Formats: sequence, structure tokens, C-alpha cells
Amino acid sequence: MNLAASDARAILDFLADVDTIDAGEPYSAAFLERLREVVPCVDLSFQDADLEARRFIVVMPEEQSEEDDALYWAVGPCPITHYRVRTGDLRALTMSDVIGRRRYHELAVYREYFQPVGLDHVLDVGLSIAKRELRSLVFFRAADDPDFSDRDRAVLDALRPHLRAREARAELCRRAQPGSLLDAAPGDLPEPLTPREREVIYLAGQGKSNSEIASVLWVTPGTVKKHLENIYGKLDVGSRAAAVSHVQAASRPN
Repeated sequence: MNLAASDARAILDFLADVDTIDAGEPYSAAFLERLREVVPCVDLSFQDADLEARRFIVVMPEEQSEEDDALYWAVGPCPITHYRVRTGDLRALTMSDVIGRRRYHELAVYREYFQPVGLDHVLDVGLSIAKRELRSLVFFRAADDPDFSDRDRAVLDALRPHLRAREARAELCRRAQPGSLLDAAPGDLPEPLTPREREVIYLAGQGKSNSEIASVLWVTPGTVKKHLENIYGKLDVGSRAAAVSHVQAASRPN
């Protein structure tokens, strides 16, 4: 489907508006809220999933609880994820592009995970897929809403290269931070930290409290505490100061 002139203008206006939004975090809550104006939906999230471990590494703007995470993988993943793993296709897809509506409503992932929270229609735009990791933006509408359209798919496909460019810019912003704890080579640590754990320990190294870290990363203080506990276990230390010191040492040039 070719983009209408009005949709092309909407994309250009969107890109101009979000150019200065949270340059270091490509999919912040503010960015996602503005994107919802381009493709209207009741909910929108950025998801980074470890397919081998069957867990979400990151879900923005709010990270899932452990209970939600466990439920999703117990009854899922959803048909779009299965399709992407099988084909490597990253185009914007609705659920009805890969499975019939009646069949979808019979699946446990719909009946036990999506339906109880009032979500029905799904539109997923893939960002990248590797052997074990799938990253995507996922849009949701309720059962009473119309399904996503060809127009919505075309808009997101047109946006994909700009989203990837935003990710590259965010990575440069992270690397440009002086004294960043994100630069520790994996081989310098007893067990590699996840990207989110590196962000948490970097902010802890700046002297931020759990509440302040939670505000920056759009997660709950409890989630920050859990990340810190995981970091302590991986580094075999017992305190925030010891963890920061350990990672600082690993990040210094030899």
C-alpha cells in the first residue's frame, strides 16, 4: 500500500516532534505516547524478548511483573512471534495476518493472557531478530475497536528505518557518557550483565537512589531492587558500592 500524502506528513511531523525526546532512550514513555497519536491504540509497548530463555529482557514503558512474564511464556508466545522465528519477516503485521480470528480466540495465549485485560487486536512491527532475541513494538486495541488497517501497517513499515536510526543514536549517546559503566567488556566480568543491569549499575554509580533510577528507566523501585540483587549475585558482592566499584574496575582501559 502506498502512503497517502497526509500520512507522509504525519510521519514527518512525528519525527520532528520526537527528535529531542529522551535521545538516550529510544523507546521512552514520552516517545511511545507520541507514537500512539500516529497509530491510535489503547496500549503500546516496546518488547525485547529472549526466545531461548523464554523471558522478556525489557518491556517498556513498564516492565512486566514476574507473574505476567511467567504466564505469557506458559501460554505463549503469540502467533506473530512464532511466525517471525520461522520466517525472519520483520514487516508490520496484525494478528489476523498470521492466524484466523476464530483460531486465535481459541488459543490459550488469547484466553488467559490478552482477553482478561481487554486486549484483542494486535499490530506488531519487528525491529530485529537474532537466534535468541526478538525486539519489536506492539500495538493493542480492544475487541470493540476496529482492527488495525493497511494504512497502519504501511505507516509503521515506513517508520522502521527511522526507529533503527533512533536506536543507533541512543547507543552513541550512551557511549558518549564520561566514565560510563556500560563499557565493561563481558570478559572482564564473572558473568555478563544484561543491558538493563548495566543501565541500573551505571545510574547507581552516579549516586542515584532506587526511586531515582526507577524514574529514569520508567520502572518500579521494586524492579530496580530486583536488578540490583541480580547484579550482586553475578558479581559475588554484597552491596551497591562494591558492585559499582567492581564494574568501574572492569570498564577501565587496560
